[in-house]
Amino acid sequence: MGAFSAFKDKRSTRKKRETPTVESHYLKLARRSALIRYLCIIFAVVFAVYSLSFHASEISMENFRYMLKFINLGDEQETAAGTKLSFDGADGNRGLIFKGDLAVLNQNGLTITGWDGEIILREAFSSDHPKFAENGNGLFCYDIGGRELRIFNSYSRISTISFDYPIYCLSASDDGGFAVASADKGYRGAVYVYDKEFRQIHSRLSGDKYIDFLDLSEDGSEYISAAHHSKGGNIVTHLSRTNVSEGNVTFEQSFQGEIPLGVHFIENGYCLMTSDRVRLFDNDNNLTGEIDFGSKKLLSGKVLDNRILLTYAMEGLSGGTETIIYNTNAEVTFDHNFPAAVSDSMIIGNSYYALTPGVLSVFDLETDEEIAYTVPTSYSSLINNDETLILFSENQAEVFSSDSFEIKEDN
Repeated sequence: MGAFSAFKDKRSTRKKRETPTVESHYLKLARRSALIRYLCIIFAVVFAVYSLSFHASEISMENFRYMLKFINLGDEQETAAGTKLSFDGADGNRGLIFKGDLAVLNQNGLTITGWDGEIILREAFSSDHPKFAENGNGLFCYDIGGRELRIFNSYSRISTISFDYPIYCLSASDDGGFAVASADKGYRGAVYVYDKEFRQIHSRLSGDKYIDFLDLSEDGSEYISAAHHSKGGNIVTHLSRTNVSEGNVTFEQSFQGEIPLGVHFIENGYCLMTSDRVRLFDNDNNLTGEIDFGSKKLLSGKVLDNRILLTYAMEGLSGGTETIIYNTNAEVTFDHNFPAAVSDSMIIGNSYYALTPGVLSVFDLETDEEIAYTVPTSYSSLINNDETLILFSENQAEVFSSDSFEIKEDN
């Protein structure tokens, strides 16, 4: 070995590195992924053992339900026109669209079904007069006169709120909150408002009035309510407007001899519907218009897309129905007489849909053009699904498509 052997280039003695193959590269990634997966499983097991060992008394089903209310595994599904969905029939079936799926409620409980026919959720409970509502955050099921409010997401019940007195009505707002009308000890009426995490943030008690209807504003900042009481042997409707954060009534007015039928927020104000008329108010609580029913027999009243839809029974023995649509200025924008009873009707955009036995009539509200379709007589109600319409019966729902029905020929 020479004197300069220490400075000899050692690169020539190193083993040349081989270029890895594709198979060896993915084999290495697979081993690393498996190692990470096993480490996660071991961590989960250790965490579960630790939790059960030291915090078992704090773990309950309600804890898991509380976590579930912030989770929604399913995305909203788009339904194609002509899609049909069959389900178990039961008296009193009612339906709505919740996160793209069909929710069906009846006296036996709740079922949520995807449009592929898969049952996502089914929970049995008994109700005499079941009602439900949704606000995108939760599906709220209650029984008029019952004392339990059940709240669901797409696949589980996430909360139950019990009341000491009967539930009269519920309103859910777009911000995720909701309001419940009930009663309390020593008070005939009570309103409780909850935020999107189901925490009570407001309550108002009424000693002498029964609260029949309420509507929570879109941002949950205020609500309007319609109550009734008796005075001198006459029914009195009491309208009030309440600020949630401040807890005070900002406006109230009474109307003698009228029975409350509903309250609704509308564009630039709100309206009160009674057995006598519809009154429209602006945001400053000024009366801006009235729709007097006169001698007509009111069958139903709805507020849809800032329009007021009223149906009246036609005079005589024909069993026909008159439908009138008003704008927020109490002006008539549409009027039509049907020779048969209208079982349900709906406004979507600039189209008005009216369902009579075996016929679905579609009107263009801008041109008054009408197209009538022959539909199965089993369909008795309509469901609004954004820009589409769903026909609903006791055991079937169908996304309306003019291609799937025959155009009814005039006799």
